[in-house]
Amino acid sequence: MSRTLGTLFLAAVAGGLGCRSQPDTKAAPATPGAPATAAAVPTLTAPVALFNGKDLTGWVQVLDSKWVVEDGVLLARQDPSGRRDGESWLVTEKDFTDFLIRTVFRVTPGGNSGVFLRDPVPRATRLAAADGGSPPPWEAGCEANINAVDPDYPTGSIWSVAKGAKNLEKPGDWNEMVALVKGDRLSTWVNGQPAVVDAPQSKTARGGIGLQRHGTPQYRDKLVEFKEIQIQEL
Repeated sequence: MSRTLGTLFLAAVAGGLGCRSQPDTKAAPATPGAPATAAAVPTLTAPVALFNGKDLTGWVQVLDSKWVVEDGVLLARQDPSGRRDGESWLVTEKDFTDFLIRTVFRVTPGGNSGVFLRDPVPRATRLAAADGGSPPPWEAGCEANINAVDPDYPTGSIWSVAKGAKNLEKPGDWNEMVALVKGDRLSTWVNGQPAVVDAPQSKTARGGIGLQRHGTPQYRDKLVEFKEIQIQEL
């Protein structure tokens, strides 16, 4: 997959990624409800795999619905008898500050998932709490939403922070989402298209990365799968 860094990045950021300097231009800041402006999806030039394709090494499961690896794919099915109506989170053991993250995911049409960004609550605290700890990851940190049919925060949106472009996810198929988390700004791309560009956030500066297995009866039969999860710290 060959891509170049778009005009979203200042020369200093591009240099930090090991790429050639780009023009000193910047996309207009996104505001909740505003469409994303054009910005080329960035490439992870030195990616590190967060998912090894074999097991859950490097991750901590919180709550009850099991995360398993089948045929090289990380997936979760809902356990309706579990806490929080079958909700479950998989959180990295390591905390991150500034990074690019790339995920390749597939969710049953009508399903709901997300990628948590900088969840600051310690894993031990979440494991010790009957409800997984408060506030939940999408409130303590940020969440790049995965929900093709959400009318307000479709896939690529930053939940409760910035509404992204619609109709970028291919329901039931494999999709790619890239997120840039740098300082107090967030940007996302879904299948090569900008969803949220340079959205402001002040929730958290460092924390774990997480994956959501949504609870509630509405999503009981919806499968959540991740085939690739890569990160590059900035």
